[in-house]
Amino acid sequence: MKKEQDTGIVIKLSQDADIQNARSLRAYVVDGSGKIVDTASFDGAIAQLQTRKDQLHGNGKIYIGQVIPPEAINPNEDTLTTMRAYQPVLSFDKSSIAIDRLPSEILIPFPWHFCHVKGQLRKNFIIDGRTVTLPVCHARVHICNVERIFFWPVYIRPKFEIPDWVLEDLRNKFNNLHISIPKTPPKPGPDPAPFERNISLKTNLSLRTLGSKPAIQKNLSAHGLQPLPDHILNGITAGSLQTIRQTLIEHHEILHPYLCLWPIFWPWFYWMYEEAVVDTDCNGQYDAWLFTFNNTQRNIYIWVEVQINGQWVTVYRPPLPCYTHWNYACGTDININVTDVRVHPCDCSSDGPVDAVWFRSVGESASALHIEQNPASSIVLQGANLDNAGCTDIHYGQKISPFGGGLYLKLFCGRDIFNAGVTHYRWKKTMIADANQNAIPVISQATSIVAGNVNRPYLVRLSTTHYETHAVTLGADGTGTDIAYHIPHQDISAETLIPVADQSLSPEWSNVFFDSAYIDSNSLTEGVYKFELELLKKEVNGSFTVVPVAKSTFQVSAYNAIGNSQDAPNNYLNINTGNALKADAFKMNIRIDNAICGADIHDAMLVETGALSSKCGFIKYDNSNQHVRISFEASHPRNFASFSFGIIKGNNTEGTGVAASGYVLSGVDGFTLTGVVFAKDVPVTQLLGTCPGQAAFAENLTVAALATNGSSRLNEYDRPDTNAFALSNV
Repeated sequence: MKKEQDTGIVIKLSQDADIQNARSLRAYVVDGSGKIVDTASFDGAIAQLQTRKDQLHGNGKIYIGQVIPPEAINPNEDTLTTMRAYQPVLSFDKSSIAIDRLPSEILIPFPWHFCHVKGQLRKNFIIDGRTVTLPVCHARVHICNVERIFFWPVYIRPKFEIPDWVLEDLRNKFNNLHISIPKTPPKPGPDPAPFERNISLKTNLSLRTLGSKPAIQKNLSAHGLQPLPDHILNGITAGSLQTIRQTLIEHHEILHPYLCLWPIFWPWFYWMYEEAVVDTDCNGQYDAWLFTFNNTQRNIYIWVEVQINGQWVTVYRPPLPCYTHWNYACGTDININVTDVRVHPCDCSSDGPVDAVWFRSVGESASALHIEQNPASSIVLQGANLDNAGCTDIHYGQKISPFGGGLYLKLFCGRDIFNAGVTHYRWKKTMIADANQNAIPVISQATSIVAGNVNRPYLVRLSTTHYETHAVTLGADGTGTDIAYHIPHQDISAETLIPVADQSLSPEWSNVFFDSAYIDSNSLTEGVYKFELELLKKEVNGSFTVVPVAKSTFQVSAYNAIGNSQDAPNNYLNINTGNALKADAFKMNIRIDNAICGADIHDAMLVETGALSSKCGFIKYDNSNQHVRISFEASHPRNFASFSFGIIKGNNTEGTGVAASGYVLSGVDGFTLTGVVFAKDVPVTQLLGTCPGQAAFAENLTVAALATNGSSRLNEYDRPDTNAFALSNV
């Protein structure tokens, strides 16, 4: 027979516990640290735990609650209290605990979901004499949930009892507010601040007995706080301890700013537990998905660490009650401005493959895998064929955007790339098809080097708050048609071109990527170009030799993640003829098209008579069954444009039903396309609507270019037009 001390705790639900089916309930044992150390299902009305009562050691607790969903990561006592699990009194009959009744709140499973907490970490820096807001990258963001201890349901035993002396001390603090203002202002908090009230965060206030309610209200105002309503102030300063407790419960939303005055009370009134620790990316962005219950409001508090000299250091931890985002709306941004002088501009120089050259994109967004490489490609768009070789899909989800304007080719060069024997790089360009995508015979193709100076900017630190932008020139190096550009070191401390004077000013590259070449596309004949990136070795005589490298040396941005790299596919490489495992160059096809759109709204015409609206705008009709021809030109020489057209009547309270939008290469929305003119015959009755016999109309047209510079659409190539006409039967 087992001895009593060897028997696990038994939980017994009585018939009066109002439990029809206990199979969805569990008994949980929690140790002193809040960890769930034992769980048992109910067999009928009984749950047999493995834990013995002597193992509770005075710190353990037992909870009765619903099954914790498997999606809850690392569930603990906080999870149980959030689920409103019931904590019974540990009253043993030998090794058994009898429970007479359970709260109704725990009998129905709580619905649950994930709360998306996100935002950006940033800091204002003075760079080149201007205040610039930059992201704080590689920071560690601690996301915490905050509970109000005094607001817990009575059937949950609080982790901390609020002693009477704490409530008495709070009453004394209100009765003895001093009007002196601290000399050191508080550090700024999140942006936007979670409180919109006029709050001044004062701490460690000296005390002076004031005694009267008007004096207390006066000194609240002196601390930047609004006077409290008399009944709340009376409840805190003159009531019994029970009245103080009740006032805190009933008016906690109002009292948070006032409790900011005294950090000594926070551990008694607020319970904070950490739910996630996440890192910021190179844009200072962070996010986390927190498991939560639908009936539970999240109160999110955030503090931040950054790594300084190899150690994680707290750089942002504002006062708890006034910088908690009470009743946080999941999915909204919590943006934080850091002011700590030890935080430097974001340095992502450690990112990227150390032994590779990574072509990131044309501009900020047009990565190689999002550019059509088939020189004879076409796509069916709005029922018609569009030649799209060299086009990107970054704006429209289809590869229909040619390139124009100024183009920057962004590269990353890894630390160990020099081990391949290379010292320099260069871009070459070759026109392989004309503006209409007619192939240029190889014998007629001409290849030239993309020339012009290339500079890479970096920051130097002039003081704890001031920075300045300098730049190192990467080239052109060489003469005539044999020029190249110095490959910069990933680690700026190893860069030989940085001046000695700047090496002592903590230089940092402004960005992990650099603009390896600039192309003014307006200087090129419109068409499809092949751009090739060669890695070179500078010879003793000053000339440059192409170095074949392992194919994996050339990297491109991953299709679904521009911030990640992958091996460049073979169709982006010039494979070495003597070794199929090596490549002589990276290559990509880019379509250049700087054509301006065409937009022109024609005069409206009464179809049956040929009457035009002309300069005065009026069309006289005889029969409401007649028709008005609406026509306009929306064009682009190679159909790289979209358009939007509409007609409004009067003050636009009644629609005309005449609108069209789409691409300029085919008819759409009832408009036929002949040449470059869209046209549609509209019944007079439709245009008039409820207007008796007469109405005036405005026509609006916008033709938008599909062209991009890789960062944004080139709206300077757009063209608009407007027109007006009126119908009259008199």
